[in-house]
Amino acid sequence: MATEGPYKPHGSMTGVSLPHDPAVQAVSTSPDAVFTSGSRLTIARPGRLTALGIRFSDRVETARHALAAEWLYEREAGGLFNAMPVCLALGILGYFLAIAEPVPGLLPVSALVPALLAMRLRHHGMAHAVLVATALVFAGASLAQWRTLRTGDPVLVTSVKAVITGTVIETDANSRGSPRYLIRPVSIEGLAPSQIPHLVRLSASSKAERFNPGEGITGLASLQPVSGPAFPGSYHFGFFARYDGMGGAGFFMGAPKSVQATGNLGLVEKVQVKINRLRMAIAARIIAALPDEEGTIATALITGDRSRIPEKIQDSLRQSGLAHVLAISGLHMALVTLTVVGFTRYVLAYFPSLALHYPIRKWAAGAGLAAATLYLMISGASVATQRAWFMIAIMLAATLVDRRGLTIRNVALAAAIILCLTPEALLEPGFQMSFAAAAALVSAYEAVTEFRNRRFGEHGRETPGYLTGFLRSGVSQISSLAFTSIVAGLATGIFAAWHFHRVAPMGFVANLAAMPIVSFLVMPLALVSSLLMPYGLEFVTLDALGWSIRRMVEISDWTNSHGVSGITGAKPMAFLLLGSAGICCLTLLRSKLRLLGLASLLALPLTFANGPPPDILVSQDGRAVAFAAKSGKLALAYPRRNTFVSDIWLNAFSGGEAETDRAMFVECNKDHCLARLPNGLSVDIVYSPKYLTKACGSADILIAPRLRWVNCKGRAPLIVLKRHDFESHGTHELTLPRQPVPTPSTPLHEKQQWLDTVVIKTAMTSGNRPWQKPAMTDPDAEQKATVSSAGSSRRVAPEPSPDPE
Repeated sequence: MATEGPYKPHGSMTGVSLPHDPAVQAVSTSPDAVFTSGSRLTIARPGRLTALGIRFSDRVETARHALAAEWLYEREAGGLFNAMPVCLALGILGYFLAIAEPVPGLLPVSALVPALLAMRLRHHGMAHAVLVATALVFAGASLAQWRTLRTGDPVLVTSVKAVITGTVIETDANSRGSPRYLIRPVSIEGLAPSQIPHLVRLSASSKAERFNPGEGITGLASLQPVSGPAFPGSYHFGFFARYDGMGGAGFFMGAPKSVQATGNLGLVEKVQVKINRLRMAIAARIIAALPDEEGTIATALITGDRSRIPEKIQDSLRQSGLAHVLAISGLHMALVTLTVVGFTRYVLAYFPSLALHYPIRKWAAGAGLAAATLYLMISGASVATQRAWFMIAIMLAATLVDRRGLTIRNVALAAAIILCLTPEALLEPGFQMSFAAAAALVSAYEAVTEFRNRRFGEHGRETPGYLTGFLRSGVSQISSLAFTSIVAGLATGIFAAWHFHRVAPMGFVANLAAMPIVSFLVMPLALVSSLLMPYGLEFVTLDALGWSIRRMVEISDWTNSHGVSGITGAKPMAFLLLGSAGICCLTLLRSKLRLLGLASLLALPLTFANGPPPDILVSQDGRAVAFAAKSGKLALAYPRRNTFVSDIWLNAFSGGEAETDRAMFVECNKDHCLARLPNGLSVDIVYSPKYLTKACGSADILIAPRLRWVNCKGRAPLIVLKRHDFESHGTHELTLPRQPVPTPSTPLHEKQQWLDTVVIKTAMTSGNRPWQKPAMTDPDAEQKATVSSAGSSRRVAPEPSPDPE
């Protein structure tokens, strides 16, 4: 378009005059166009601020269109369906985090309303997606509440010593090798029928008579409630035991006796008894052929009973990153199933009439599903094995209906089914780690496949020669194994650091060296040995199985000798949330929106810092006690007591090592332990009443985890904790102020100021949630009130645990 005349000024702006033409008038829609008088048009040059505003507006509009395009692609690719378990998980987590129990019936209604609105607005894009997500969130919370209210079996709230009579459901061994029984009690002396737990677990002396599943048992036993978290915010054993029907644990105070089995077992328990008898028979046959350590590992791989494995081997496998081999989960289920599927197809392919006229691929999938189901029953059907079975079953079912079996959609569907059936599984480390690994591996291999298709086309590379093909196949197998180890290790490392406070730095090396042995020798030989057992021919393969297991353990030990500990310490909740969000976005989304997950993972280093350890830690049973030393490590008062809890503390707060300098301990024996903290405070842990008077007169902090009554006359310690506190609230964690410690001559108001800054965290809280302990009556309430009124002691209210339980 030609211009009329040269550039000339027009008012305060410089512009170009154009002829009056309808075509030119269309140009006036530009944001830079300004009309002047008459029939002339001036295209103005905007100021700097105006230009910046226009550019910013353009960028926002461009970003909005880009997000809309990615959202549309996400819907078409099915990424929104993959987010279904995430929405359910948010609702479940919200239910368990609620400080009070929701009104019954409110959550289902809250899920139904947005679901009905979503049906009416199904063509409204974003609004429909938001309503569906809201309905799924409330549905997840509803399922969690229904599951919680349905599993309302009684649990012990305090320790009892009574004669118990019941039926043995399952038999294994404790850490010392003594027999341990899962019992369905019929009666517990002193408890009404409505107070008897559904299941209890009791250990017996190694010299006592051994009982088999289905037999009656009776004896005097010491029963305690299932222990809570080892420290505030850690794994809550009692919470998950409640959903399994476990109401107490303890030991027989003598040799239990045999009684006539009662008929109190239901159909499911009767089936469970028969399966457990079969598992015990299989374990006995394995141990008879492999009596050494290899036999205990072979028993764990086939029957799921890991109780016989020596602790040193378990520690070695944990440190090297091979502990997942012992837990029957997705790896074992996949290896067994794929072995059966591959062998079945290989055999059927030898018969052309079958291969050409019948769907042998589906037949093989059916055989694999049958094998997976049989393995589920023989292995004890633990929660991890059930999850693995669901995933395998969905993938094989997809094959039977001519759909792709290994897709991220099927992983999401399996997770959704498990969350619907057992919502509490969301909080278990096994669920989080198994689905994180599965989702990461499937998503990573889909990305690799897409890359290969773009690079080499649909037909792939040209067919190589024999030698080249053999070498390429070997390199491909090794690279695939390394790729799998890296992806799975990174995906599960976040949850291992959160739950277990350690990772396996050499896990990549250990898995790269050991997994070929596990995949091609250990698991196939274990499967063949199980199939040969009915014929009495298991000895043919068990020796080779034992040799393979020995090589795996040797690899683990060698890796640990060249590696580092991998202790990470306790991490904050932000670490878990950022890691979970990052993995979900990267694996479940299909569009470029998945890059949001990368941003979440890049923020993880901000949560790596570990704070100082608490000044005092006392376990729920009072047997494990730790103090913070000047070095920043924890010093254990009783290193040999309750080592399970002590090891958790050391990994969480002390880098895995305990302080060896015991100068802070003035006197320690089985009845009491007097320690002096770096700030000058004296702490007395009293187990026997004969030391109580002395502790009241000299200690600044008095802890009596086994004494119900603590009555200090005259001088009283600043802080007093006794048996009631530990039974009600579990492990106690005390953080003391750094300001000067009060002395007997310190004014009352200064003592109160010091006490106001003391932080006492407890592992459990009392409340109205079904899994919380009811508020117990303090038998020493009168004495406590007297001490508080004198200003000598102050009870600090326990803070709620940050853990979802």
